Amino acid sequence: MNTSTQNGIYHPLYYLASLGAGGVTVAFWKLGDVTSQGPIIHASMIIFLSIATILFLLNLPYWLKALRSQGAFFGIPLPTTSSKISQEVRNERDPVVSTGWMAMPVSLAMLLNAGFVAIPELLGVSAKLMAPYGYWLWLGAYVMVFILGFQILLNTFSTPIALKKFNFGLFLQPLTYGMVAVPGLSLATMLDNTHTLMAQSALLLGLTAFMVGAFLALLALIFIFLRFSTHGLPEPKVAPTTLLLMPSITVYTIFVLRIYHFLAHHGVEVPHVIFELTSMAAIGLMGAVATLGLIILIGYFRGHVEFSPSWWSFVCPFVALSVLSSITYQFSTHGKTLFLFSSVSALLVAISIYTYVGLKTIRTIHYRRRLVHSSSPR
Repeated sequence: MNTSTQNGIYHPLYYLASLGAGGVTVAFWKLGDVTSQGPIIHASMIIFLSIATILFLLNLPYWLKALRSQGAFFGIPLPTTSSKISQEVRNERDPVVSTGWMAMPVSLAMLLNAGFVAIPELLGVSAKLMAPYGYWLWLGAYVMVFILGFQILLNTFSTPIALKKFNFGLFLQPLTYGMVAVPGLSLATMLDNTHTLMAQSALLLGLTAFMVGAFLALLALIFIFLRFSTHGLPEPKVAPTTLLLMPSITVYTIFVLRIYHFLAHHGVEVPHVIFELTSMAAIGLMGAVATLGLIILIGYFRGHVEFSPSWWSFVCPFVALSVLSSITYQFSTHGKTLFLFSSVSALLVAISIYTYVGLKTIRTIHYRRRLVHSSSPR
């Protein structure tokens, strides 16, 4: 798969394709968890987990090559290139390129979550039996995500042009830290009675990731709305990034619910109504964010903006709604049918959009490859 952009330049947001497939995997798992597992659910989980893994690995060499053009990483000077990649990235012509680097770590975190929930289910193995091995895998991904995340964050805030182009793509940062925090709480609960040190470190690291992500989310909101108050709505090209707010709501809601489970595991009685109110409040907040996104996107579609990698962001809100609806269905005492319908409908829409954007991406890449080939000297 040639993941080149219009000018033959790799765009880091192509990693959102892997993120979307991982999210669909989790959505199928959660839907099966609240209804009943069956061959269709299992087959869908296998298909989308495979897609997420393959796309993650296919993007990796292009992502590393594009990153190499930055000239330095982790404070270590790297040899630069004179290719279009280097020119485009350095000029920052793309307003989401600086925040888009975070698409790789967030895809890694999603792949970790999807694997944690899908593999034990598909193998018919208790998650607790796999927890000690999963801990080391999670710890390695945790360290990698933190190193990548902070380096990318420093690069973003040190680039004057990037500071002028704040957009909702900044929520890739808190979304990533939230995603690595959730498995930490799960591991802390599962390992508590058998591997105390692992459980305590998973709890501490999970809470750290949660607080870092929450702080970055607050910081992003402040900067974004301050910018919008002076410069207006974002340019059409970055409008789809508005939808990244919705999966952030789902991830942090799941983390809060995991805290309730952890407390209950340690004998602290958490009333069922707290679970229900938390999930219902998240649904309401997601509705408010969806309204904001719709207002911004109306102008986007009226402008007939051409296809870009940011279109993969359209998958995220429906995956997030499906997962959150399944969670609310699990805890709600009223309106269960509505939440189940919402979960199934949102998942079907997510798959439809994923298929459409995937086909659009393939056609666009094929067209641009032909264009480059026809314009090259013979």
